[in-house]
Amino acid sequence: MNRHFCASVFIINPINKKILLIHHKKFNRWVQPGGHINENETFEEAALREAFEETGVKVRLLGERFPREDDYIRPLGIQKNRNNKGDLHIDVIYAAVPVNCVDTSPQTSEAYNARWFSRAELDEIEVFPDIKITMDYILREYFNHKAN
Repeated sequence: MNRHFCASVFIINPINKKILLIHHKKFNRWVQPGGHINENETFEEAALREAFEETGVKVRLLGERFPREDDYIRPLGIQKNRNNKGDLHIDVIYAAVPVNCVDTSPQTSEAYNARWFSRAELDEIEVFPDIKITMDYILREYFNHKAN
């Protein structure tokens, strides 16, 4: 079994509480931006790079640096995802907010599109169940907002 280390980002617009997802070509579903960690790249650097490459939106990662202020941001979670070859993708996931603008301009061949969705709209599109669970958690824990 091959192990691949990845980082991904759940980007929430704090103004309208919408989530930014990409329509992934391989999965044919809407997913959070993310991908493989490059050599000598930290999880944080990979998350920021992937978010910008796949959406055109620069983000700020949310979370605390623990125990020291110059440590890395504590990730939201770590997912184990298997592909159809039996490979294991270990995905360090972060919550984030946009810092430059909310206009998307994907710069990758992996996604058809990037779009903002309300929580209610997630019930109308093809997403993995953990997308809804994670969005609900982020809205509740970071924005004191109850999901619809």
